[in-house]
Amino acid sequence: MPIRQISKPLSVNPLKVGQPLGGVMALQGVYRSMPLLHGAQGCSAFSKSLLTRHFREPIAVQTSALQEMDVIFDADRNLEEALDSIWSKHHPDVIGVLSTALTEVAGVDFQSRVKTFKRERSMKDSLLFPVSLPDFQGSLETGYGSTVEAMIDAVIGHVGGRLPKKKRNGQVNLLPGSHLTAGDVMEIKDIIASFGLEVITLPDLSTSLSGHLLTGFSPLTRGGVPLDSMCQMLESSCTIVIGASMERSARRLENSAGIPYQTFAGLSGLAASDEFMCFLQHISRETTPVRFRWQRENLLDSMLDAHFYYMGASAVVALEPDHLLSTADWLGEMGVQLKRLIAPCRTSAILNSSLDIWIGDLDDAEDAAPSADLRISNSHGKKGAMRSDTAFVQAGFPVYDELGAHTSISVGYRGTMSLVNKVGNSLLHGRSRGG
Repeated sequence: MPIRQISKPLSVNPLKVGQPLGGVMALQGVYRSMPLLHGAQGCSAFSKSLLTRHFREPIAVQTSALQEMDVIFDADRNLEEALDSIWSKHHPDVIGVLSTALTEVAGVDFQSRVKTFKRERSMKDSLLFPVSLPDFQGSLETGYGSTVEAMIDAVIGHVGGRLPKKKRNGQVNLLPGSHLTAGDVMEIKDIIASFGLEVITLPDLSTSLSGHLLTGFSPLTRGGVPLDSMCQMLESSCTIVIGASMERSARRLENSAGIPYQTFAGLSGLAASDEFMCFLQHISRETTPVRFRWQRENLLDSMLDAHFYYMGASAVVALEPDHLLSTADWLGEMGVQLKRLIAPCRTSAILNSSLDIWIGDLDDAEDAAPSADLRISNSHGKKGAMRSDTAFVQAGFPVYDELGAHTSISVGYRGTMSLVNKVGNSLLHGRSRGG
C-alpha cells in the first residue's frame, strides 16, 4: 500500500528522534564501550538528557565538541584530541565514532581519520569503528540498526580471516530491535535459555540499563555484551532477529560466517508468540516448557476478559517503524480499528506493509485523535491526548514520566498479557470518564 504523507512546511511536535541517539543507545549494550559523537556539544547533551530521563541510569557518551571555526578549518583535530583523551584515560574495549548532521553537511572525512588513529595506536585488543548517522535521514531505529551493523563489521575485521570452521549447535545469536525495552530483552533471553540454548545478545541492554546498584563510578558502560562474546557470535549456529531493522546486521553474519537467521517482525501478540515458540522448539528439538503453556492459557483468558473493551474501539498509533508494525498486529488481534498509523520515516518494513501508514509527526496524530478511543505514542504525545480527551498509553522512546517503562515487558505470552491488561485498563478508564 502506498505511504501517505501530509505536505506542510514544518514539523509540529516531532515524532522523529535522530539517528545519533539510536547509535548511542546501541553502544550502551556493549560492555566497557564509549560512544563518541563527532559534532557540536549540544548533540551529545541532547542524547544524554533524553536517554537518562528514559532509563534513569548513567549514560556513557563523549563528544568532539565542534564549533563553527573547527568545522571550517580542521574538524579532524577535535576528533583526534577526543579519541586520544578517551583512549589514554579510559582504555575502553569498544569505541564507536558517530557522525551527526553537522559533520555530514560539512563533508568531514572522519572515517579516514578513525582508521589512521586505529593504525597509529595499534589497537589490536579493542574495537574502534565509525558510523555515518546524519540526523536529517532515518530515525532512532535506523541509527540503532546501522550502529549494530557497523559493530558486526568491526568484529569480523577484528578476527581477520580466522573465522571458525565449526559451529556451536547449542549457541544462538539474538539481535533485538531498538523498540524492545531492557525488560523485553531479558524476557527473550530467558525464553531462549528455557529451551536449553545459550544466547549471545547484541546489543544487550538487559544487563546495562535495566537498573543496578553497582558502587563507584565509571565513564564507560558497566554492562552489556563483552567484546570476547561478540567474537564468539561468529561460532553460533543461528541468529534470531527481532524487528526488520536488524535484518541487515544478521545478513552480515550470514554472508561472512555462514550463520543462517530467522526474522520476527515482533514478539507481541498471540500469533507472534506462538511462531517464536514453534521456532525455538524446532531448532532446539526440545518440547515447549510447561510454564509457557500455562502462560498461553493466562493470555487467552486475559484476551477474553478484555475483549469487551477492545472490540469496536479505534486507535491512533505513532511509533518507530518496527514498534508500529508490532503494535498494529496485536491490536488487530484484539479487534481494534486502526484509524491512523504514523511512523517518523520510511523503512523497507513500512514500504512492504499492507497497512495504511502515514509518515508524519505527533501533530498528525492529534488531528486524527478526536475520533479515536485510544492513542499510543511516546511521552511527547501526552499533552495532545489530554487536549483531545483520548485514552493515552505511553510506549516507545522516550517515556520519561512513568516509572519502570524501561523494564516493562511486552513480549511473549507473559508480556503480551501485561500489555493487553495495561491498554485495556486505559480504555476502561476512558469509557468511565465518558460516562
